[in-house]
Amino acid sequence: MTNPWQELRSSDGSYILEMDREAIRRHNDSVSDAKKKVIVASIPEPFIGNPKSARVVLLGLNPGHSPEDEKSQRNLEFQNAMFSNLQHKLEEYPFYPLNPAFKETGAGKWWSLRTRKLQIESGLDDQMFAERLLVIEWFPYHSQRSGLAPKRLCPSQEYSFQLARQMLLEKKLVVRMRSEKHWTEAHRQFGELPSLKNPQCGHISSGNTEGSLFCKIVKALKENA
Repeated sequence: MTNPWQELRSSDGSYILEMDREAIRRHNDSVSDAKKKVIVASIPEPFIGNPKSARVVLLGLNPGHSPEDEKSQRNLEFQNAMFSNLQHKLEEYPFYPLNPAFKETGAGKWWSLRTRKLQIESGLDDQMFAERLLVIEWFPYHSQRSGLAPKRLCPSQEYSFQLARQMLLEKKLVVRMRSEKHWTEAHRQFGELPSLKNPQCGHISSGNTEGSLFCKIVKALKENA
């Protein structure tokens, strides 16, 4: 499957791939809790980072949403970084939330907090750290709360699953941050991956990983540094 996110456009104030539009409409119509509805005006983040340069791959559930995110996405520079990422275009900071220029954005604050200990332990500077980290979301669209059943909801998810399988084939270190049920539904192999002890907090640290996992993550990041 070719990258469908190269085709993402907004003509009506929403950011939904045409292939997903009907599925997202049905989902939002079926959900009574507004916090679980897809935020169609928010730019999707099916993945963040450069698959080619990444050493560590994190599997998430779906991107969240906050008033800070709305403000950030109105910033043209941040918006351009998001679209470059969706198109797999090379950027100085592929994991763009960790670009120092975006440290005050909602995404920047969220990811910096959860990866701070990992970056300190790895000793990598901001740019190299951003080159070596990749996250792939099970579901690409934003919502305040997930509330997603563990079954595929829209066609574009297949590209994310394909990308995750490719990372395994390339022997990248893949760690599940969230939702064993959802990722196992996508492919049995994803359910067998190492994971965080407390997926709700998402902190990648020695205290939130079992055994030697944190050391393995640090080692993978530093390889050939």
